[in-house]
Amino acid sequence: LLSGKVGPLSDRQRQILQDIQANGARLQQFIGDFLGYSALETGNVNMRFEAADLNACLSEVCSFWLHRFHQKGVALYFLANEKLKPFLFDNYKVQHIVSNLLDNALKATPASGTVWLNADLHLWDRRSGKPARVTNERRKQASTNFNTVRITVSDTGIGIEPEFQQEIFDDFFKVPTVENPASMGLGLAIARRLVQAHGGKIWMESQPGSGSKFSFLLPLNPL
Repeated sequence: LLSGKVGPLSDRQRQILQDIQANGARLQQFIGDFLGYSALETGNVNMRFEAADLNACLSEVCSFWLHRFHQKGVALYFLANEKLKPFLFDNYKVQHIVSNLLDNALKATPASGTVWLNADLHLWDRRSGKPARVTNERRKQASTNFNTVRITVSDTGIGIEPEFQQEIFDDFFKVPTVENPASMGLGLAIARRLVQAHGGKIWMESQPGSGSKFSFLLPLNPL
């Protein structure tokens, strides 16, 4: 109907149809998030680890989101990393994780803002449970010991208050300062579970008024 193929529409009719379309999309997101969350909660998620090109995976998910970013006037940048070689990961679920992070960044970033997506090799010290810091002097020596890929989504949005940062990955949690009627508060909770299903780790860094950075690690050799 909105395409006008069945006849012209009045402004009022067009507005009603656009409202129906928006509410349908919101309902679809609710259902998708809840079904995904339910499957993860009950353990009914099959991981398909296949050797794949992470650059191609991330480039494809960016192409899905580019139109929405342009509509809001937010720039989205992704630069492929030539150092990344094919490794075992679940392509669809990584795209799901990154989509949830991009969705989160888009909601928090005002028009004329910027979001960056990048991936690089990383050394994760599993004994401490924290990503290891590699100094410039040791970087070349440690390069053969990289055991993960770090994927990061950074934005120039409103940032997240410190009191909410501990809860940001909790089920059904919504940051009160972000207007988002279409969210159930499951996007980041689902991302956390999917990262854990890869044997990885996810975390965030943020300063109110200075944007946020969400990162997660994918093991190069998943257990």
